Amino acid sequence: MRSHISRINSSPFPYPIMHDIINEKISVISRFDRQNGVVMPVKFRWQGRDYSLNKLAYYHRFRIGRSLQHIFHVTDGHLDFRLRLDSDDLHWYLEEVTDGATN
Repeated sequence: MRSHISRINSSPFPYPIMHDIINEKISVISRFDRQNGVVMPVKFRWQGRDYSLNKLAYYHRFRIGRSLQHIFHVTDGHLDFRLRLDSDDLHWYLEEVTDGATN
């Protein structure tokens, strides 16, 4: 008799992975390095809780029409976040939250 394991999700990992799409405005504290011209979000508040960020894993930007969007993939060491800065209105958005490790 053969046994098999069925997975609820299609993930190759033996545990469920959280990946939530949020798309909410958030308050952000960021640091600007004038020598390198780099902006780094260091802390944000979402749903009444503060998250201190300790690593920028990836940054990229793209345009929506004439508006430049800055995307920051960051982590607090436990959760990973995708933050977006809209350069047109200077609003920050939390786009995604995952519990995977940021490399």
